[in-house]
Amino acid sequence: MKLKITFCAWLFCCINYAQAQNTPQSLVNHINQMFALKSADTLKSQLSNDFSVAAYTMPSAFNLLKTIVNRYACDSLELKEVVKQGEGFKLTVVPFVKGKAGNASAIFTNASYQLLYADIFDQLYGMNRYKAAVLRAKIPFEEENGSIILKVKVNGHAKPLRLLFDTGADGMAITKALADEVGIKATRQQNTSVVGGNMQISVSEGNNIQLDTFVIKNQSFAIFPEMHKDADGIIGNSIAKQYITKVDFDKKELSLYDFGIYTYQDKGISVPVTVPSGVFIIPGEVTVTADQTHPGNFVFDTGAGYNLICFRPFVKKNKLLVSGFKPEYNGSTTSMGMSTPTYSGRASAFSFAKMPPLKNFPITLMAGGGQSENWNPGFDGSIGIRTISRYNFTINLQEKEIHFVPNKTFNYPNDFALGGYLFGFGQDGKLKVLGLTAGGENAMLKTGQLITSINGVTASTLMSNTKKMEEVLNAAKGTLFKVISSENGTTQTNTLTK
Repeated sequence: MKLKITFCAWLFCCINYAQAQNTPQSLVNHINQMFALKSADTLKSQLSNDFSVAAYTMPSAFNLLKTIVNRYACDSLELKEVVKQGEGFKLTVVPFVKGKAGNASAIFTNASYQLLYADIFDQLYGMNRYKAAVLRAKIPFEEENGSIILKVKVNGHAKPLRLLFDTGADGMAITKALADEVGIKATRQQNTSVVGGNMQISVSEGNNIQLDTFVIKNQSFAIFPEMHKDADGIIGNSIAKQYITKVDFDKKELSLYDFGIYTYQDKGISVPVTVPSGVFIIPGEVTVTADQTHPGNFVFDTGAGYNLICFRPFVKKNKLLVSGFKPEYNGSTTSMGMSTPTYSGRASAFSFAKMPPLKNFPITLMAGGGQSENWNPGFDGSIGIRTISRYNFTINLQEKEIHFVPNKTFNYPNDFALGGYLFGFGQDGKLKVLGLTAGGENAMLKTGQLITSINGVTASTLMSNTKKMEEVLNAAKGTLFKVISSENGTTQTNTLTK
């Protein structure tokens, strides 16, 4: 009896050991079990942390896998070949449907034979890695303080909408008033996350949008009570999940290519990107003071008007507001009508992924209060358009990267605060008022107004002469500045106090 028990225990251990050893065939067996049981959970242990379906990474990719299991007609896969590829392996498989063999396809794994991606899954969501990436559209855009504004028509309605291209949003959005005007009808309700908290919204599904002459079908709109005042709404990152998306600020042109074999037209640096929950996340490092560097994960957010904001959980965890940071002004950030208090100033440096560090970098830190104190979006902050617009960039989610090429504005001075205003250089090289930093009820200068000189130093000199710019930035508190501005052909002189 003792011998029998020992033998059974040994056999049980051997079975467990065999199950623990991943092999190409065991992975295929798990996939077949998944299709047989119609349950993605049976494959969960075989998925790499980097598992993706088309443009989506974990955990969104797993949710897509659940949909595939229930909708994709496949009885089983048969393993035909295993080939070493890079650090992992390529498995050639043949799918069977009702006993009939289909065309051979490929599955890619890491070194431990955990699933990275499968061609049959990716192709269901429009990604074919083996065809040339065909140019589908070149769409002109307007630029406002770096922001990308696209003219869009919805469902054939004659009225064009000015939508902000916002990679920090995973869909499209419009105000209720405009939705009613152009006939966009709500079909359901849902809870959504905005900067600083959450809110309930209406959603309209099945819309067709026209960008110049290019039409994208079956798009959804979120309907908000109010939104960004300088645009009619936003067009989110859904187009970048369907196409390789290139933005050229020098030409003011957005180009869309099919997923496929694509060669970057300009030399630059490619930065890794993930899409864990609908938005694009890239790694970065914040150095508030020279001796304190904090790694984090940041949203690539073309819809945000700042340089960089660090969200409340990241600020609180790393004690950024009490570790030597010197705020230049306080304010608030507003997203879909929800306002959150902030402090803005300079960080010693900021870098994202393999990009060279950006020195003396404008940064905004989210303070506590309201929903922001308990709000946890799952990432650490967002990189805004005032930084992003210094580069022409290509979002290539097939390769899980964003390719950056410095454009003509890359070496322009950083935005700076003075006398209750935020100033910055535009794509046209002109110094402008970007907004208010304090007060505002008695503002003498308007957002967008051109600045011709500060204390007798011309805007062009401030752009090119680092020493003169430092004199402005390092002036003692209480210093008076004579600012000459122009608007609609008239010249205006104002005295500001730092």
